[in-house]
Amino acid sequence: MKRSSILDARRKQVNPEVRERVELSFQIVDRIHEILTAKGLKQKDLALQLGKKEAEISKWMRGTHNFTIDTLVAIEQALDAPILQVVHQEEEAYA
Repeated sequence: MKRSSILDARRKQVNPEVRERVELSFQIVDRIHEILTAKGLKQKDLALQLGKKEAEISKWMRGTHNFTIDTLVAIEQALDAPILQVVHQEEEAYA
């Protein structure tokens, strides 16, 4: 996908903490989309599995939704696939 130089310039002006949160949110949405595509599912199917309206799932998939852990777990269970992975580092790395 070609990136817009205007959007790239605007992105650089965003607070780094905010940028990191937004980037993670987009990564989550990308992962959900990957799973849906791999399983031949649509957002409507996810909505049905979660007991949500399709419009709510569509809103989530815009990349600006602040997902809760409960929501992520529900999505992982509905899709039977992991979304996030927690990496444990050796204690020596913190010493």
